[in-house]
Amino acid sequence: MTRVLVIGNGAREHAIALALHRSGVEVIAHMDELNPGISEIAAETTIGSILSERKLPKLTGIDYAVIGPEAPLKRGMSDFLGRQGVPCIAPGKAASKIGTSKVFARRMLDDVYPSANPRYAFVRSVRELGAFEKKVVVENIVVKPDGVIGAKGVKAIGHHLNTQAELEKYVADLVGTHGVAVLEEKLQGFEFSIEAIVDGSRFEAMPLVRDYKHVYDDDEGPEMGSMGSYSQETHGLSSVEDDDMQSALAIIKAAIKGIYEHSGSKYKGVLHTEFMKTTEGIKVVEFNARFGDPEAVNVLSILSSSFDEVCQSIIDGKLIAPTYENSATVCIYIVPEGFPGEDVVRDWPIEVPPGITSDVYYGSVIEKEGKMLTTDNRTLCILGKGKTVEEARESAYADAAKIQGRIRYRKDIGKNV
Repeated sequence: MTRVLVIGNGAREHAIALALHRSGVEVIAHMDELNPGISEIAAETTIGSILSERKLPKLTGIDYAVIGPEAPLKRGMSDFLGRQGVPCIAPGKAASKIGTSKVFARRMLDDVYPSANPRYAFVRSVRELGAFEKKVVVENIVVKPDGVIGAKGVKAIGHHLNTQAELEKYVADLVGTHGVAVLEEKLQGFEFSIEAIVDGSRFEAMPLVRDYKHVYDDDEGPEMGSMGSYSQETHGLSSVEDDDMQSALAIIKAAIKGIYEHSGSKYKGVLHTEFMKTTEGIKVVEFNARFGDPEAVNVLSILSSSFDEVCQSIIDGKLIAPTYENSATVCIYIVPEGFPGEDVVRDWPIEVPPGITSDVYYGSVIEKEGKMLTTDNRTLCILGKGKTVEEARESAYADAAKIQGRIRYRKDIGKNV
């Protein structure tokens, strides 16, 4: 039997592990913290730092690995495993810079598809901030770190930074920590994501997904990673027209070529690209060198092809085109009360009662003495499926309402699609 190592312990990795399990492989799980959903289907489970090669389980008999988060890629985990004879559904350290370095990504796009970039600047002192403010009004500035420090690292004027002094301080903090701060013009329009599977040269786009990054309904509050997402039964999105799709695919094709030209390494794995449909055309919000979260839940839950065969085709450089159910999906993220503030409810019991018909993907939870406890991050992802988005939405919200604990969730995911 094929044995696959899955590295990571969030809802994204739970979706990956489930897709592999459905394909008939034996899942070997390696996690920072125990994910009860993954451990339930894994043949073996080890707990230890996913950033340390020394904490990995024994690699003897492992056919390949799927690395969920980006942080291990930045540390070169894929390269290490490759040297041990374990191929990865994940790029090497050099190619993963498309997701781990915004400086790399923007410069690469400038070379291969410049119209996909927003206006941006890399600043190495607060003094340089003024020059960008002359090009972009301060209310439309987004400040990002160059590296991978999670969604909390992206801060926008009006949502996270309320004064010029706060803006300057955050820029100074990033420069002090990373040597550079990335300034970008906030893009306005319709945002959507494409998960592309890549075998080094060719790629296949998975169904389109739209997510909701703001913490509260009606896109209020800060952006803290996705609070939910949906995909349509057509595998496209109503607001993304054929010309938009062709532009997005052309950008991905150019990016794969650009990654190789700029890093010297071919990209193998999943390339997650967030696009914004603007009045000036399709723009790239960001790249990630792995599946999106919860976009992985949306697309893998309707995958009708064997995910194992898809992964093998990536490794062999003979990519196959996957097939999918004609179903719509809606994902709702359950979060602790107080998220994402300092008063977030941690270590509080959360219960998934019997009778839930939606799929439940475990995110940031801790299991102690047989109970699941909240942390300070997104807790559970509830997936509803149906013939339409409205049908999937009704299913997901009916089951989200049954979850017990000091939790909350957005009420408008997939509304009025």
